[in-house]
Amino acid sequence: MKHKYILIALLLAACFCSIIKAEPVDKELSKKISKMERYIYGAEQDASTSNRLKQIEEDMFGRTSGQTDSEKAKYLHDFIFVGSNQNPSLDMKLSYLEWKLFNSTIEGTLEERLAKIDKYITGIPSNEAMAFRLEQQVHVIIENGLISTHKVTIPAGTKFRVKLKKKLSSKTAKKNEIVPMVVADDVFINDSILVMTKGGIVSPTVKSVRRSGRFGRTGYINLDLTGIEAMDSTLLKVSIDDAGEKYDKKKIGMAAGASALGYVVLGPIGLAGGAFIKGREIEIPVGAEFDIITREDCKVTGVSVPKKQ
Repeated sequence: MKHKYILIALLLAACFCSIIKAEPVDKELSKKISKMERYIYGAEQDASTSNRLKQIEEDMFGRTSGQTDSEKAKYLHDFIFVGSNQNPSLDMKLSYLEWKLFNSTIEGTLEERLAKIDKYITGIPSNEAMAFRLEQQVHVIIENGLISTHKVTIPAGTKFRVKLKKKLSSKTAKKNEIVPMVVADDVFINDSILVMTKGGIVSPTVKSVRRSGRFGRTGYINLDLTGIEAMDSTLLKVSIDDAGEKYDKKKIGMAAGASALGYVVLGPIGLAGGAFIKGREIEIPVGAEFDIITREDCKVTGVSVPKKQ
């Protein structure tokens, strides 16, 4: 019997040690994968980290590598969003082609955007891996295959809009969850250098949330939107300037405002009152827009696009 208790104790200790040694999911890794999936597929995928990265590799290049998850995520993220002086990012190349052909970037999944260019060139979407399809398109449409990038400064006070891609509700929102948003329109510096694209990924998080309750307590959501990435993934310090005009704030029982740190608090205009009156939840519809303003100068790399007047 004594040996039995000792064995149980050892098993419990082993389990405890394995729990202690288990590492939390890398937040930066998760953030990179989330951004890539939303860019490529339009939404995050439901699978393990390794399988999600494997799927991205296969769809982009038609193969997988032997890199670690962290190495894969960095390489794929930089290939899609950062690029180099010698080789612009996939996003810059794609945006350049869209401006040359359609005089605007196209909002949609990567497949949808590539298919539209394929149809323009040959009338038939290609079945090749996405990265190779884009390179073929570049060399067919651009005579020398070269795309010009430029270092520019996004000045403090630059305004643009972001758009909500999923309904936001104080009833269902969870602390620290990513709230899917996108840049609402292309943003240019010096009229021709594209630094942010329509559909560009924006990833604010829920800082805190409160459900509605008795005594007329209305729900609220505290949304952390202090930084937005430019086209080359440089982080811009921003704050929310206004809640836009896509919805009637009073009608849905909310107010919007920004603190010096750029937090927007979506919450009650006033209490309904009454001990047994349940307050309302805050619900922000899909498509709601927020006006954003940059808080300081920031140097970024943009792409010179052939705008048509």
